[in-house]
Amino acid sequence: MRRPWLLAAALAAAAAVAPAQPPKADAPPKNRNARWGLPGPAKADPQSKDSYLIDRPQYVLSYSDKKKTANWVAWNLVKADVGRVARGAFEEDPGLPAGFARVQFNTYTGSGFDRGHLCPSRDRSAAEADNDATFYMTNIVPQSPACNQKGWERLESYCRDLAADGKDLYVVAGPWGIGGQTEAGQKALTIGRRAPFVSVPAAVWKVVLVLPNRAAAPNKTTARLIAAWMPNDTTVTDDWPKYRVPAAEVEKKTGLTFFPLVPDDVATALKERADDVKVVVPPRAK
Repeated sequence: MRRPWLLAAALAAAAAVAPAQPPKADAPPKNRNARWGLPGPAKADPQSKDSYLIDRPQYVLSYSDKKKTANWVAWNLVKADVGRVARGAFEEDPGLPAGFARVQFNTYTGSGFDRGHLCPSRDRSAAEADNDATFYMTNIVPQSPACNQKGWERLESYCRDLAADGKDLYVVAGPWGIGGQTEAGQKALTIGRRAPFVSVPAAVWKVVLVLPNRAAAPNKTTARLIAAWMPNDTTVTDDWPKYRVPAAEVEKKTGLTFFPLVPDDVATALKERADDVKVVVPPRAK
């Protein structure tokens, strides 16, 4: 697991023995999860408490110590990421620096909300260490059970089906706003019997760049961009396709810019319209 301070030390050592080189704005990031860029600014600096960068092999995220949730999480999904390892256990994130509040498993207990994954457990189920990383509480948001277990889960499953078919997926997900509904339909702004209190989002969103294969670059004809916006309440159903919206709409609401390393003309064309590929959501097994 990559530690920010180790990364800083390694970069400092490299700078001492190699001449400085001007950064290349179009250079692909080393972390595959950020291949097409990150959606917003974040720094691995303890002073950056509202957008603290956590850079891991499993995902990259921006964390808000004020909200006690991620602002966004970004990850790559391919067939090899999905396996059969047992689910991990929820735990506080050891990657947070001193001075940041640690959200515990029991903060959610009795709240009426699920511990909802942003990067799903099954998207990192090929190795135990990868799966464990998805259970850090920085990757979790309070989700209404209907949202988490119905539409959100069905979209997660659909993405894994695409990966199983050989597609190369780049996913960004996060919370938005304040105030969601408990399982009983009651509105809550935060959860926790005592500090730290975790903000409950009003909605959750996901934007997925789908490429035909690992070697493919985004273009207007073969790339697909799926964006979904779901209310964090009891109304959400299994029919996740009805929550599709243009990615540009998600950008406008969140202030983020998705996949900034994709050429502008391609990105604009993909973001302006909602994905309209026909999707049939299979009935649940009885």
